[in-house]
Amino acid sequence: SGSEPSSSEKKKVRGWWGHPGAGRGVWGAQRDPEPPSLPTQVSKSVSTPIAPSPVPTPGLAKRMKKSKQPLQVTKDLGRWKPADDLLLINAVLQTNDLTSVHLGVKFSCRFNLREIQERWYALLYDPVISKLACQAMRQLHPEAIAAIQSKVLFSKAEEQLLNKVGSTSQPTLDTFQELLHKHPDIFYPSRTAKALQLHWQLMKQYYLLDDQT
Repeated sequence: SGSEPSSSEKKKVRGWWGHPGAGRGVWGAQRDPEPPSLPTQVSKSVSTPIAPSPVPTPGLAKRMKKSKQPLQVTKDLGRWKPADDLLLINAVLQTNDLTSVHLGVKFSCRFNLREIQERWYALLYDPVISKLACQAMRQLHPEAIAAIQSKVLFSKAEEQLLNKVGSTSQPTLDTFQELLHKHPDIFYPSRTAKALQLHWQLMKQYYLLDDQT
């Protein structure tokens, strides 16, 4: 199964959680993310038809309809907090890659890749879960939202700009503030000069800058 969301899926999320007409709401992307570099496919669990199982008896089907589905929804909502969903949405729209989200985002629980994939598709395609999740996210306190936005992963485009700051140049906060000023369309709106400096230092530590390779 692919771990990279398709463009149509990302547009759907932006349509649900973005600010009407602005595309900069706290629920979706702050700008249109760069398109995926490779063709993408929806997870097999969503796109591949499943072979029909034996038809249950009417009594069993009735019990399943009444009890099993609500229990599953409750279980999912219990593990995934509103802050987790907001982190997931923003991280996917930044990176276009669920594997990167799994490796780079610290959720309230240690979700594995499959759980992250399933939650992403549930937010897209399950009307019950998506509605409840959306309502819960809209109730988050502004300070909680700001804290979540400060944890959003850096996109490839952002790192490409940071790569241009030489490893021996000893940049100051003003250096990164100038980057923010010159490229407002690239950097996530909640980025600060300090956040850029810390990420650049991390890239330097792992020899990821252009003049270190």
